[in-house]
Amino acid sequence: MKTLILLAVAAAAIGGAIFAFLNSAGITDVSALRGVNAPGEYVVSGSLKGVEITDKYVILKLGGGGFEITAVGDRRSMEALYGPITPASFESTVVVRGLYYPSNKTLVIRAILRGCHSAYGQPAANTR
Repeated sequence: MKTLILLAVAAAAIGGAIFAFLNSAGITDVSALRGVNAPGEYVVSGSLKGVEITDKYVILKLGGGGFEITAVGDRRSMEALYGPITPASFESTVVVRGLYYPSNKTLVIRAILRGCHSAYGQPAANTR
């Protein structure tokens, strides 16, 4: 029983250290999210693997280091900030800020920081 408690404490400490490192390091590569166990706010850089645009959502598949996440943003909000969005609007590498949910490998986009604006001539969004 004591061993189980020690293992649980060690796992929590390691998880906390990873969480603290990722939050303090600035831009995180998608692959670093592999070890995240709890939802949190992240700035993530990833290789664009696919784009799907529906009436309501912009859905980006971002990958790196053999790990892939789905980043989802509200289309109306994004177009209000960045202008018209099409799959051609995105570059090969995209940096987004949002709330990451590790249980389903999904990041809810709050801002696109790089990899979208220059593709259609819009200035970068004011993300502060």
